[in-house]
This record gives sequence, C-alpha cells and structure tokens, in this order.
Amino acid sequence: MAGPPDLLAGSATGSIYDLGYRGYDGPRLGRRHAVEALYRHGLRASFGLGRSARAKIAPLVVGGLIALPAVVGVGIGAVAGGLVAHANPITVEGYLAYAQTLLVFFVAAQAPELLVGDRRHGVLTLYFSRALERVDYALAKYLAFLTAVALVLALPQAILLLGTLFATSDLGAGLGEVAPRVWPVVGRTVVIAALLAGVGLVASAFTTRRAFAAGTTIAAFLVSSGVVTVLVNRVGLRGPLTLAALADPFALMDGVSSFLFGVEPTMPAIRRTDLPVELFAATAVAVALACLAILVLRYRRIPA
Repeated sequence: MAGPPDLLAGSATGSIYDLGYRGYDGPRLGRRHAVEALYRHGLRASFGLGRSARAKIAPLVVGGLIALPAVVGVGIGAVAGGLVAHANPITVEGYLAYAQTLLVFFVAAQAPELLVGDRRHGVLTLYFSRALERVDYALAKYLAFLTAVALVLALPQAILLLGTLFATSDLGAGLGEVAPRVWPVVGRTVVIAALLAGVGLVASAFTTRRAFAAGTTIAAFLVSSGVVTVLVNRVGLRGPLTLAALADPFALMDGVSSFLFGVEPTMPAIRRTDLPVELFAATAVAVALACLAILVLRYRRIPA
C-alpha cells in the first residue's frame, strides 16, 4: 500500500503535501491548432462520431434517405439503358427536389449538437480561457457544420455522376457528359450547405435546449416556405410585393440550382413572379453570409 504523500512543510494550522502533479512542459501548439481541433470535433459531432450508438442514428438514417433516390436513379439507368435511361426523372440537375426537406431535418437534428451542449454545460469558459478566440469558435463550428452538410448533399450527386460515367460504353463520351456538371454541382453544394448550416447554427446559438433549436430550424424553412407558397398561389404577388418571394428558403435553393445548371426553376415562388433566378441565387449567398455574421456577433457578446 502506498504511503502518505511526503510532507513538505507543516505548522500548527496546516500542512503542504507533494501530490505528484506536474506542469505541462510540451509544445504550445497555439491558436491555429485549437481552431483545427475544434473544427475536427465539430465535424465528428455532426455525424455522432465519438458518441453513443444512439447519437449516430439520426445522421446515418437521414443521410441514407437523402442518398437513396440517387441509388435508385443509378439502378434505373443501369437496368433500363438507352432512351428509358434518358427519361429517368432522378437527375443531378433536379436532385435538390428529392433532398431538400430531408436536408432540413438533418440540419435541425445535428446543428444543436455543435452549440447547445457547450452553453448548457458551461464549457465556453474553458474554450475562451486559452488561445481560442470567440470569433475562432464561431468560425470553426460554422465551417465544420458546413462541411458536414456539404458531404451529405455531395454524396448522392457524386453517385449520380459516377453512374452516368460508367453507364456509357465510351469513357470519353461519359467524361464529356459528366465534366460540365462538376462545377455546378460543387457550387450548388457549397452555397446550399452554407445556407442550411448558417440557419441551423443561428437557431441553435440562442437557446440551451435542443428541441427549441430543432423546432426553430424546421419552422424557418418549412413554415416560411408554406406561407410564401400560399401568398404566391392564392393571393398573388404584384409589384414590390413580389420581393416577399425571397423569404422562401426553398426558392432560394432552387434559384441557386437553376442559375448554376441553366435549367427551369420548379418552385412557385420563382415561376409565378417576375424575379430573375439570379436574384434568388444572390439572396441565398447573402443569407448564408448574414447567418455567419450573426453567429460571430452572438459569440462575441455571449457571456462565457
């Protein structure tokens, strides 16, 4: 049995013991390493990695459902072939219509995992007590979740592009068909991921309850889109009132897709107004940047 610690000093009122603690004498990695570590942790948390199996259910199930139409589309192209394959309704250009609602649920489920717990358990003081700045915290969380949403959205599009490439007998012809779509896919993925991640994180930054953050995120997309759709279809928007169509987040995402791929929009907020798709695409970028700015300002002022 180990004996008592060595007595270093003593008096009538107390004693000092050597408890064996050692100071850290390793390298000081600094602010950049802290931001990178927080980014990696946020990315892992977006998919429930490093946590219980229960935490992995929502991201894996929703992510799988988002990719499922792409797998079905590739299967149709492989089995049908020829003219039937060209009539396949599941295409890269139109894939957002199959994924957008599920993407909202993915964001609503996972965005609170990055922010709510840190505030609820009071660990922000530990983060900000060292090299990490408040702006670093907000940027690292935003970039981590943007990356996670982009990966979830990029996977089914990559499946469709690869399916198109390998479905052709001539590899050169397949590359010629796939290559023009790569940059539009990348651009759409980044902009829409930034928009979704921004809204989800802003909703999570103002509460300490995951349910409230998730509900606010869903309402920001589904409720606002429903209201705008009713106004466009039932009431009709004319003149300056047509700008209300920009409040539909799904129309913003459709505008990004239509602008980058050069296809006709599908959302009523675009089709039944005179606003150009470029305006919807630009608004999507503006909203994503505004969300990032709000997130940074929130954590610059939030009590740690």
